[in-house]
Amino acid sequence: MMSARCLRSLLMPPALLTLCGALFTAGLTSSASAQAASSNFWRHFIQRLTPDAQTHPHISSQKTPSSPLSSPAPAITPPPPPITLDAEDQQTQQTLAAALTFMMPRLLTPQTPQNLCLWGMHALVKASSPLTAHINLTLTIEPTSHTTPSHLTLFYGSQRLLDEPTPHKDDILGWSQLSTRFIATLRHSLPNLYPYKDETCLTLFLNGLLTQLDPYSRYQPPTHTTSPPTPPQTIIASVGLTLRQSHAHFPAVAAINLNSPLWDAGITPGDRLISINHHSTRNTPLKDLQKALTGPKGSTIQLSFRLQDGQKLTRNFTLSLMGEESVFPDHIGHLPLLHVTQFLPHTAEEISQYLSAFFPPTTLEGDLPHASPPKTHIPSHPGLVLDLRGNHGGILQQAVMTAALFLDHGVITTTDGRAPESNHVWSIQGGDLTNNTALALLVDKNTGSAAEILAAALADHHRAIIIGSSSFGKGMVQISTTLPNGGHLALSWARLNAPQGWSLQGLGVIPSICTTPQSHYSLKAQFSALQEGHSLMATTLQQAHLIHEDSPADTRLALRAICPPSPPTITDLSTALTVLSKPHFYQAALFSTPTINAP
Repeated sequence: MMSARCLRSLLMPPALLTLCGALFTAGLTSSASAQAASSNFWRHFIQRLTPDAQTHPHISSQKTPSSPLSSPAPAITPPPPPITLDAEDQQTQQTLAAALTFMMPRLLTPQTPQNLCLWGMHALVKASSPLTAHINLTLTIEPTSHTTPSHLTLFYGSQRLLDEPTPHKDDILGWSQLSTRFIATLRHSLPNLYPYKDETCLTLFLNGLLTQLDPYSRYQPPTHTTSPPTPPQTIIASVGLTLRQSHAHFPAVAAINLNSPLWDAGITPGDRLISINHHSTRNTPLKDLQKALTGPKGSTIQLSFRLQDGQKLTRNFTLSLMGEESVFPDHIGHLPLLHVTQFLPHTAEEISQYLSAFFPPTTLEGDLPHASPPKTHIPSHPGLVLDLRGNHGGILQQAVMTAALFLDHGVITTTDGRAPESNHVWSIQGGDLTNNTALALLVDKNTGSAAEILAAALADHHRAIIIGSSSFGKGMVQISTTLPNGGHLALSWARLNAPQGWSLQGLGVIPSICTTPQSHYSLKAQFSALQEGHSLMATTLQQAHLIHEDSPADTRLALRAICPPSPPTITDLSTALTVLSKPHFYQAALFSTPTINAP
């Protein structure tokens, strides 16, 4: 009777037919007549299901010579003598062994060195040049039988390129050596198909196996600089000032670098720059003005400002090196806005600087003027907009520190993985610099990673409403290492969870008010519900908070489809202004997020 497994194999790729045929043969009677009858049966069965088999030589070339699925068996050349590994190959072997050693205890899902290396081999087979050449390449593993050990074989047509016993599935060194010989065999035996150096093949191999793990793990090969060193150049410094167009004829201050001397001079966003070194800035293009604000490190520049209270301030400033800015203040109507583009080493400190400007500490009523009064933040604005649209993330610690600027205490995120050192609870003991001012946080399809952590934390703690579309959904943390060849390996080793424990990976942050036109609920319908004291997104948010690491991908996608990931819309800012201006709207949207569980 025909094996059900082999029946299914007829619909499998040809390489799998070889494996199933070998297994089936092992179960047949040893009589010659029975084997001949079986061979004829399978020959006619295969020809009936694949009538064009004669026109596709690669189908028959992927069958083992002894398999009853082959008719007739092609002439198989003996394997060439073993290739002598050169110094470059030895480097590849050391790098592979180091990469596997680093990965094995840190993988989110347990794998064997055998699985990882076979993924890399298959990726390398498909990377041959021209792209169609891999049709003639066949990579198989014949299972262990009573008489022979497991073997890995590589054919190019009928030419046997490699035939070696496989190591134990958990043997890191053995699989590193076999993979190195596999790479060397392709390079030396098929130079026209693999006109690459070992380093290129190694990159294809490692990224091929990493792709099977998750979308974020990656290998970056070392960079080799062969060009002569460039002569030293003048270091360009600045005063740390970013300008924007204003309704007046003079540019306005858009952002001030954290280390800029402008802070000490009392310059704040919104002040207007009226001259640079006695030259008026009136109607001058911003590009020319920004260039005029730079110069050699240590040089001085004279700037004149018209402050927002009408006073004029002129002062000389020394140019110095400034770090990249990631926080840009603005206003929408009467509300302050902070656009955070990414989380860099000083992002939280930049945000703190602007919050201190927006919400200055004032003396409490009744305090004596001659005493040293305690200070508090009395809201000087009815709300604040934090714009994380387009923010791909960055340094997780900076996102956690930013949350501490809006929360007094609590868990911000947890990370968990197989490696004990990947498990961590990120909690803060901070101090809300805005005194619980209403907060609207904008997200879009490109809001990811650390930015999603901040959004999820503020929403879970009922500290902010989320406006926009479903975010990117990157809920993994990478750890990196430098390999012996100088390349860098980044491996996903921990999952990110929101304060309430739900998983961000593949789900992202779903907003409490959805502004994308593809939303299941129109903005008008959502506003009507908020007017009545409830949110149309509440049920979706409750279901999203039940997502865990084992939840099916279809469930996550179905929830995201309620408010599909979208780019920024023209209604994002106006929606924030509307909701922050209506306290009952804000409260209804704020508590559409389920209440956080007490520890």
